[in-house]
Amino acid sequence: MHLKAPRLLWVLPLLLPLACKDPETVAVQSRDKTAQEKLDQGRNLLASGQPELAARVLSQASGLMPDRTEPLLLLADAHRRAGNSGAAILALKQAMVVSPSEAPDIKRKLAERYEQDGHLRQSIDVLLELRDAEHLGDMDILKLAHLQTLEGQHEAAFSTLERIQSKRPDDVDAKVVEAEILLAKGEEVLAARLMDRLLTEQPALTSARVLRARYFLQSGFSEYAEQDLAQLQGDDAVKPEVLTLKARVLEALGRHAEAETFLTDAVARYPQNADLIARLAETKLQLGKQDEVRTLVERALQEQPDCVRALYVRAHALELQGDLRRAKEDYAQALGANARFAPALKRMWRLQKQVGEDEKALSSLERLVEVRQATLEEKVALAELYAKTHLKAEQGLKLIGEALKQEPDNFQYLDIQKALKKNLPRKKRSSGPVIMRGGR
Repeated sequence: MHLKAPRLLWVLPLLLPLACKDPETVAVQSRDKTAQEKLDQGRNLLASGQPELAARVLSQASGLMPDRTEPLLLLADAHRRAGNSGAAILALKQAMVVSPSEAPDIKRKLAERYEQDGHLRQSIDVLLELRDAEHLGDMDILKLAHLQTLEGQHEAAFSTLERIQSKRPDDVDAKVVEAEILLAKGEEVLAARLMDRLLTEQPALTSARVLRARYFLQSGFSEYAEQDLAQLQGDDAVKPEVLTLKARVLEALGRHAEAETFLTDAVARYPQNADLIARLAETKLQLGKQDEVRTLVERALQEQPDCVRALYVRAHALELQGDLRRAKEDYAQALGANARFAPALKRMWRLQKQVGEDEKALSSLERLVEVRQATLEEKVALAELYAKTHLKAEQGLKLIGEALKQEPDNFQYLDIQKALKKNLPRKKRSSGPVIMRGGR
């Protein structure tokens, strides 16, 4: 018995630290170990392409690590890959609360998430916060100017871009955005020259090529737009705005079935992007697949209740079914979300004129002209309404003059011109003294 005592004395120093730990310390260490295991497991599941399972595990890790942002950022990525964008946004916002010092970097991720989902206004708001706090790099500033341009905020976009051009007037990326703003403002000649110059100097400049493709599409040269887009490769070719542009080109070329297949794949890639879902619904509407249209519209509005294109597609479907009252309501709702949305304006003015709402139809047509989306037919319709309502005769004469340049002998145009001239304000006679001649 006495011979075993030295062996016990040798073991005791190893056991003493464990014996000294109180139950609370042991529980904390056990929890930290479990948390780290969950974090590692979630990361591995994410890497192996199992985002749904990774999200469940990472949610547990986050609960065990309430003071760390790493599990929340991984959780946001897992939700994104699983197609649950709302949950991804929630995880990012929670991470900002956990660590305010990391907020600028997390806000960039949040802005990107909003953009990917088609929530451009929310993305702009987040980027503006970062810009005003001097937390944006040059590429982020260009992204902000680009998004502002897409939302029709042209002067704000120029103001944002000035932060780069004041320091580097010849910055190539800034020049592309400048051309984009010019194009959006209707200064097409200046924009075209700038785009051509940039692509001559740098043929692989993706941003300039996408912009020129958009310009070709708007100008009616869809085949050239398709050629430009075909040169894009890698991640650049599958960005949401590029996929949207490709789909628009296919529609413009009359290849609706091909556009349907293309948009189906695009929605599979970005299942939370309400605009892409709505575009797929619009394509199916053109193909006469009414039942599928309704399902897709509801899905888009579930993702984004104020999705302008989804509201427009629903309205157009109702119009085709003959339910003009509800169609007008949905067109009005779409225009309430975006008063410059040309497709809704193009349908709305016709319905307004049909029921005798001339001044409302006139207002819708004026907005179409303002956003440079009015066809010659619509400019003539606006001029005719000016003549009928005795309003803005001079503007009406400019519009009808444009139509007469193309068809100088068109009797309808000539009659509208004559009516507008009658509405011109009469010149006042001179009120000076009258000189009587020959009298005394």
